[in-house]
Amino acid sequence: MRAVSISQLWGRAWDLFKVNWLLLLGLLVLSIIVSFIPYIGGLITMILLSPALVRAGYLVARKGQSSSREAFGDIGSLLMIFVYNLIFGLILLLIPAILIGVGYVLMMDSVYTKEKVVILIVAGLIIFFILNLFGWAGPYAILSGRAGIFSAIGQSFSLTGRNFGTVFLGLLSYIGLAILGAILCGVGLLVVFPMSYVFWPLLYFALTGEEGLPHS
Repeated sequence: MRAVSISQLWGRAWDLFKVNWLLLLGLLVLSIIVSFIPYIGGLITMILLSPALVRAGYLVARKGQSSSREAFGDIGSLLMIFVYNLIFGLILLLIPAILIGVGYVLMMDSVYTKEKVVILIVAGLIIFFILNLFGWAGPYAILSGRAGIFSAIGQSFSLTGRNFGTVFLGLLSYIGLAILGAILCGVGLLVVFPMSYVFWPLLYFALTGEEGLPHS
């Protein structure tokens, strides 16, 4: 397991965000606005804009700077990220949905108490959270060229399993910063959310040893 400082990674993410804030914040705001367009807005966001934002953060973390042209420059990788998110999202929902569905069915049987059903539903939600945590690195494995769509799932699970404490700490730090940003009249979220798109690939580089931006 590699020694990784979460605070240092956030510090580097902040430094990179200051240089690339217009690109990252612009793509984030554009994604939100387009998603509200009736019928096709959500599809455009999922297929193109959200993957472009992930790619922009990856390139910023890797090279120190990027542009909108580079973010949209590889349509193939954007489509692969979309398909990965789609497949993983279906997997993500399937197991918890089964447990929750079974829980509701069991509520019709007097043998099972409501407490047991609630425990089953909570277990489904916990599994949902854990699966979501384990799938974070897939898009970066795809962008790095180290994995295809399906093998990226396995690589992400393997990487997270070997470094679970570090990844979990990274998630907790992100949640903490998001809460702090929300407390500050929500304005802080305009920094935390786009900056997180740089933090996660930085964490990926740190855990895999892949070449990225040199440490300062």
